[in-house]
Amino acid sequence: MSALTLLLKKEGDEVFGSDEKRENEELAKNGIKIFPMGNFAKIKESDVVVFSSAIGEDNIDLKFSKSLGKKVVSRGELLGEISKNYQNVIAVAGSHGKTTTTALIYNILKTAGKNPTLHLGGILKEEKSNLVVGGKEFFVTEACEYHDNFLFLRPKIAVITNIEKEHLDYFKTFARQLKSFEKFKRQSDFVFEKNEEFYAENIYYENQKLSFSLFKKNLNSFKISKINKKTLKNAQKCVKNSIFKCFLDKKYKLFQNSKFYSYFEVNICEEINIENIIMAIRVSEFLGIDKEVIVKGIENFQGVKLRFEKVKSKYFQDVVLDYAHHPTEIKNTILTAQKVFPKRDICYIFQPHTYSRTKTLLPEFIEVFKDLDNLILYRTYDAREKEKDGVSAKKLSTLIKKADYCDNLTELFAILKTLKKESVLIFIGAGDLSEKLRKEKFIFS
Repeated sequence: MSALTLLLKKEGDEVFGSDEKRENEELAKNGIKIFPMGNFAKIKESDVVVFSSAIGEDNIDLKFSKSLGKKVVSRGELLGEISKNYQNVIAVAGSHGKTTTTALIYNILKTAGKNPTLHLGGILKEEKSNLVVGGKEFFVTEACEYHDNFLFLRPKIAVITNIEKEHLDYFKTFARQLKSFEKFKRQSDFVFEKNEEFYAENIYYENQKLSFSLFKKNLNSFKISKINKKTLKNAQKCVKNSIFKCFLDKKYKLFQNSKFYSYFEVNICEEINIENIIMAIRVSEFLGIDKEVIVKGIENFQGVKLRFEKVKSKYFQDVVLDYAHHPTEIKNTILTAQKVFPKRDICYIFQPHTYSRTKTLLPEFIEVFKDLDNLILYRTYDAREKEKDGVSAKKLSTLIKKADYCDNLTELFAILKTLKKESVLIFIGAGDLSEKLRKEKFIFS
């Protein structure tokens, strides 16, 4: 929503906002004021009222706008209209990884001199923004399926990273969610979606060394469960010089159809971004971008905030922020933390995002957390909901049993003070906890 606000402002429109949360540094720097809800005088001045899917029908500003007969459109509708001004729309959808994949594709196009415009669901580190206004040839956008918002887009290229049960407060069933994705694919000219043959089956680890294949290649013989001396020799040859050096300093090699493609040294946590990198390469090659440019675009990519982002703290040596809020994402974050920080004491602090998501995926949440010894659950970020809509973080903590629960920062800090400074803190969730920690100067970039 904030990115679209900035885009309209840069195109010459007069824009202002209404929100419970009035702080937004970037909007303020661009002269966009955010008013508290109930400022009916400002609504009367407006020509168009745009609302996000987080806004309920009972919102007083939305109700007043409709009572005046104002033109009222959803965020998804506005994004669809804006996208019509561009020659090639590249829309990235999926349950996980879409923000990083979108940003990677943008960065490769930028490196190729294509001057793309970017609309992102996170803050790009290099730009310190979720919006980059470029030319009209390429519009790279993150496409959200919530309330079928992505169906307002007609992409030249649709990218689907993966599909898992998500937003069931809207879709009700996974079958309905799948139907929406099928509609999204049908109204796109070209579709890139995850194929298992391009991913997990083609990834091989041995002694912290990694190799993976970009396109279809059978590496089943490299599975550790079937390993023998001959296979091990071939595998070690395959992954020579593909060594994990340290956090945010990864070097590995990539193969395409059995042939060496390129070495990579990346600035993002490679462990959870292999699939995102592969998808970005596939799209970029389809667009005819040279391999050398693709590699450069990946290597100079600095990442997106809150995506396994290492931050500083005067209280602990290692602190990581991660946006994971779905059980699958959380599982990947936990596995990544264990590999990045081996033999270290790790404390996980999770803030659930919405009561309904916790309720609909409750068994999955319990499963992903059940074996953790150091887990803290922080008060649910309710967003658009009330506690009666689902399951709270407090209730989840009782079901996990080994988890501590904190209702506020005072309670959280009291527990963290009992940990050693050498402990690793992994803050997980899509809520407002990281913002609270920054305000209290517990963490800083």
